[in-house]
Amino acid sequence: MDDRINALLSDLEAMHSSQEVHARRGELAEELAAQAAERTLVERLRGSLGHPVQLRVAGREVAGTADFLGAGILVVTGIETVVVSLSSVVEARTRARRHQREVGGLERLGMGSALRRLSAAREELTIVLTGEGGTIRGHAEMVASDYLEIAGRIIPHHAIALVSARINPFA
Repeated sequence: MDDRINALLSDLEAMHSSQEVHARRGELAEELAAQAAERTLVERLRGSLGHPVQLRVAGREVAGTADFLGAGILVVTGIETVVVSLSSVVEARTRARRHQREVGGLERLGMGSALRRLSAAREELTIVLTGEGGTIRGHAEMVASDYLEIAGRIIPHHAIALVSARINPFA
């Protein structure tokens, strides 16, 4: 009879331990979910700087190394340099798993800064517009605070999905 009582007590103890483990896992899952809810896409992309990324923007695939994160933009370098408007990103892939909250000193620079630097270098640009706007190729005639003149057209910065060039404007 002692063996059956010992077996019953061992079974109860194992069941209690199992319940504690499940409770701890539940608490951990809740804590991880709460932490994840505080993370942003910008933090994830900041943690991807220096790593390969793949983005889908305006129906195109952009692949290369995440090189610079600015105000509303990500610069991806590969065969060419692409300045991507973060508001136009439909999907992103990266193997980097970390989020980085610390903001870099140059992150205040955005699309206007990139366009001004590329214009100063007399770089030929390929600009892909959001929606059904199409593609424009040429040299920037003027870069204002919130628009660009190129090929006789005035393009608001917010209408630009991506800009391709041979050089990195922030290198």
